[in-house]
Amino acid sequence: MSQKHYFIENPDLPVDERVLEISLFGHDFRFTTTTGLFSYERIDDASRLLLEVIRSALPPLSGTLLDLGCGYGLLGIVLAKAHSVGLRLTMSDVNRIACTYAARNATANGVTATTVCSDGFSDINGCFDHILLNPPIHAGKETMYRLYAESATHLNPDGALHVVIQKKHGAETAARFLRQHFTDVQIPHKRKGFYVLRCALQDVTFALPL
Repeated sequence: MSQKHYFIENPDLPVDERVLEISLFGHDFRFTTTTGLFSYERIDDASRLLLEVIRSALPPLSGTLLDLGCGYGLLGIVLAKAHSVGLRLTMSDVNRIACTYAARNATANGVTATTVCSDGFSDINGCFDHILLNPPIHAGKETMYRLYAESATHLNPDGALHVVIQKKHGAETAARFLRQHFTDVQIPHKRKGFYVLRCALQDVTFALPL
């Protein structure tokens, strides 16, 4: 199925639910997905890489975490359960179907989370210590860059935005744009054309593998 619909709510798509069972970081997870959600048939490589890089960071994430454009909730749920103790998770997506499945998957995996249906930050209040973003490439550059810029205004002073994007989808151009909005933009990991970017409002040395 084409991925072009995953950021658009389309109740007319045929329902084809899948159950993804994965083991990550010593925990077993079960995610229910459906037609029209990003990577609904398997865990995508970009998300898996972002999880691995953040999981290797020391110390573990703490405080508040926003999974922006959460889809069925993979990133936030895995990190909240396997990586951090007491991490307060919020998941958001413009697609109401995605929000429904994200909330359902949080409950199924024993994770407490707040789920908000929002176009970017339009219905999200407050700031966060960490924001995760596997950007919606097919929504277009304007949408992606709006999410980058808005994230900078919704971070706590010591917070960080974590982005994963492929080089062929403009990772290096995105990094230049992010440097206009964040004081410190690092690229702690590259693999097979994927870049992980970590963007902070203050100069920070991140304990991440090179």
